[in-house]
Order: sequence, then structure tokens, then C-alpha cells
Amino acid sequence: MFARDLHVLLTLATGLAMLATTGEAAIRLIRGRPPGRFAARSLAVALILVVMAAAGGLALLAGGHRPREWWHAMYAGFAFAMIPLADSIALRAGPRWKALARLIGALIALEVLVRLFQTG
Repeated sequence: MFARDLHVLLTLATGLAMLATTGEAAIRLIRGRPPGRFAARSLAVALILVVMAAAGGLALLAGGHRPREWWHAMYAGFAFAMIPLADSIALRAGPRWKALARLIGALIALEVLVRLFQTG
């Protein structure tokens, strides 16, 4: 089934983008640097991939395929919201606190992606 495989592939790509975002935040935390272009781009790519995977999931849902658990849809929303939420919490903080907030948000988003595969 092509649609399901594409949905899984997009979710795996999202996981890789989240890993890149997590690594970037960890490096910024260690070095104490403010967010740069890679921080913005890695976040944008991760969010775009989450939206694409969710759109593929909605297409599967419209086609009659259902997730094993309905929590799956809620976790998709969490995966999309965790990093921007963490960034907004640390908006006026210093560089290390911003990096720590993004690192925590990205780690939670990665855990949510793992949970998505479990509820798939």
C-alpha cells in the first residue's frame, strides 16, 4: 500500500529532522550560542515534515484506514506543537536557556514520535 508506506516514510523523515533539531540544540546548549540559521531551518523542516505526515494520515483516514488507537491523532498534534511551544516559553531567555528549552521540546517531540509508531 503506497499511501501507508509514504506516511511511514514521512514520519521517519520527521524523526530524522527532530534528531537534527535535538543535536543542534544540544550543541548550542554546550557552546552557549544564540540560535542561528540552522536552528530556524531545522525547525522549519521538522514542522513541514510533521504536517506532511499528518496530511498523509488524514488521506489514509479518508480512505477508510484507521489507526489502532485514536490517541494517534492527538500525538500528531503534540509532535507538531512541542518545539514551537518550548521556543515560545524561552522567548526572552538567554542563549543557553533557549537551547535548553528547544532541547527539551525536541526530546519530548521525539518521544511522541516513538509513541506514534506504537499507536499506529
